[in-house]
Amino acid sequence: MSDETTQAPCPCECAATGWPRRDILTAAIALLMAPTATVLAAGEPGAGAPPARAPNPKALRPQPGDRFAYLSGENKDKPVMAADIKIGDPPRLAYPVDPATETIRSGSRVNQVLLIRTDPSALTPATAPRAAEGIVAYSAICTHNGCPITLLDGDNRSVVCTCHGSRFDLADNGAVLTGPATRRLAGLPVAVADGFVTVAGAFTGALGAATSQ
Repeated sequence: MSDETTQAPCPCECAATGWPRRDILTAAIALLMAPTATVLAAGEPGAGAPPARAPNPKALRPQPGDRFAYLSGENKDKPVMAADIKIGDPPRLAYPVDPATETIRSGSRVNQVLLIRTDPSALTPATAPRAAEGIVAYSAICTHNGCPITLLDGDNRSVVCTCHGSRFDLADNGAVLTGPATRRLAGLPVAVADGFVTVAGAFTGALGAATSQ
């Protein structure tokens, strides 16, 4: 009687393929993991992601070097020149303009700007550095309910929102003089270059009413 034990044949296909059982298991695990690896790779930054959309130049906030174009009236879209703005004139409402492409940044309502000229000696220390030849610029959108501001008060330095009567002192950093508005107007630094009024910096505060976007 033989001492050798006869091993039962493998019921799987190992023998048929000639592959060791360990190699078959390794291959099976690799196949199962392949979809997971593909998903992880797709989630990596830049992997199959669509290119970032370029910002709309019409909706960009005023950029340093921008000029201004009249928002409406007979001079609509024409440039605002420093000589156009006199002490006591109504506020000039305008949009910023890219001088290189002549793109008017009218794609966002909060880009509306008002410009007036006032006595430079009346400007407060917070306001004078961002004025040019007595010209100051502010957001034209009232901080109470988002109405456009179009009226200069009799003191030649404050403006009035005709919707609800809020008054703002443009010689004193857009401070609220009379409500119902409770937040000052955002200022916009300006300069004068070759006779054009130009943007010299970013808005100095929040824009529009609390409900504005």
